Amino acid sequence: MNNFKIIGTGGKKRRKAFGLLVLFGIIVAAIGSVIICTFVITDGGGVLAGQDASETWTDDPENQAGSRSGQEEKNPPGTAADIQFLTGKEEPVSEDERELSFGPMAIGPNIRTGDFIDIRLMCADGTDYIVVSKKELIDYNSSTGMSVIRVRESELLTLNSAMADRNSMTGVTLYAVRYVDPLSQSAADISYQPNEAVSNQIKERVYDAG
Repeated sequence: MNNFKIIGTGGKKRRKAFGLLVLFGIIVAAIGSVIICTFVITDGGGVLAGQDASETWTDDPENQAGSRSGQEEKNPPGTAADIQFLTGKEEPVSEDERELSFGPMAIGPNIRTGDFIDIRLMCADGTDYIVVSKKELIDYNSSTGMSVIRVRESELLTLNSAMADRNSMTGVTLYAVRYVDPLSQSAADISYQPNEAVSNQIKERVYDAG
């Protein structure tokens, strides 16, 4: 009988020790899981840590073209922000520069806010004139046809003359064309000649004042 009691007691001790070992293993595994999750959230998970998902890169070759679509929508290639970044300086603002809302003007679907454009006047006989050159399209309302650009006094008067011609002559269209690569392309030469009254105003307000 004594031998059976000793064996029985030893078996209980072994089972207890095994149970403690299993419990210790569970605790270690749980602590390890917590540490790994914390690392993923704080370091590995850029999106969870506050990074905008639209600005993350992807390794999927099918999505490489749009992998930073969110950033590109904010700053389309060739905008004033790109030009300032590459040149290292911002163009100085002249004393007579103003922000102008005008229209309506014909703008094609290939032109969007932030593009650089020439404003042109096309007549019924096919002649075509550059009224204002290389202006950033700050805003455009497709429902009203109204556009926003920055102009100097001479450019404002010239554009007003072109709009007067558009309104008074049959078959005249005021429209915009987009620069393909504004970072490398220079502004086009102005070819439109305002009417005599506007030309006199430009001379009085701009050249005589200067």
